[in-house]
Amino acid sequence: MYSDSPALPPDTAPSDPHDPSQHRRGPRPIPPGVPYHGVLAGEKRRVGRGILALALLLVGLFGFGGVLGVLGSTIDQAQGRVNPIAGGTEFTPIFHAANLVAIALMIPWSMFIQRGLYGVRGASLHSVLSVFRPAVFGRAVLTLVPIWVLYMTVFFLLAPYTEGSWRFSDLIAVFVVTLLLTPLQSAGEEYGYRGLAFRVAASWGRGPRTALVLGLAVSSVLFAAIHVSTDPWLNVYYLTLGVTFGLITWRTGGLETSVVIHAANNALAYLLVIVTHADPLAGSDRSAGTGSIVMLLPCALLAAITAVIWARTRRTGPPLTPQDGPSPR
Repeated sequence: MYSDSPALPPDTAPSDPHDPSQHRRGPRPIPPGVPYHGVLAGEKRRVGRGILALALLLVGLFGFGGVLGVLGSTIDQAQGRVNPIAGGTEFTPIFHAANLVAIALMIPWSMFIQRGLYGVRGASLHSVLSVFRPAVFGRAVLTLVPIWVLYMTVFFLLAPYTEGSWRFSDLIAVFVVTLLLTPLQSAGEEYGYRGLAFRVAASWGRGPRTALVLGLAVSSVLFAAIHVSTDPWLNVYYLTLGVTFGLITWRTGGLETSVVIHAANNALAYLLVIVTHADPLAGSDRSAGTGSIVMLLPCALLAAITAVIWARTRRTGPPLTPQDGPSPR
């Protein structure tokens, strides 16, 4: 385990002009022996820098969405179609792809913000080992995806849906786009909120418990806020998802497991819409009254998965960054 005092990166130690490491070029070394959310902790809280980082995260999210949304709308209009960006009601493959790609771009954008504002290389957002761990990813796919398929099927049967009007070519194209891009879109949200936002807010705390609570609270509230919902049941779900995914990231030492659950959830939602020919735009309505007590079902499932992961890591604690730290590159 780790001590109550946050581990400081080497470059926050007192300056020694005779120490060649003080003149190192390139990214800061990853601080050794800290949990995932403690990588950006330093001698100073740097709250202003953190707020700037979170603001840039949101600027990227809405900026990419705006640019790609307008581009997609222009392409659709050239084909005689009007998607929701242009005030229409057609859920086109182009509209779908533009939305997914815009959020997927949060992966490199989050890495860029972390490197630019904190000097820590972007690859460290993957995990405490600074790599996307295939073994952790594979275990999550094998154990959690079947559970999520069963849950989503039951949930879809319980939740009312409106039948939409689909072109056959759109069904095929949206199916392909969903399989190819939804995992990247889901990962984009994880790298943005359970990655960068979690770390930034955690760096404001003194001691591991305060850092963890701050990281979970800020990243979860931010994640719920960007969904712009006025329905209390939906907001409970978004906050629960944010907190549980943050805890899973902490206890597993990386984003792999939360990416798997998020991708399974979003991809299955779209695939079930395609299979049933439901109206996909009806599902994007997050106004008051659209949610119900049924939203407690995914909340309970997320809490149960988090509890199992916590129990499995109870003896070892959350994985920490290597004691010698991965070499910067």
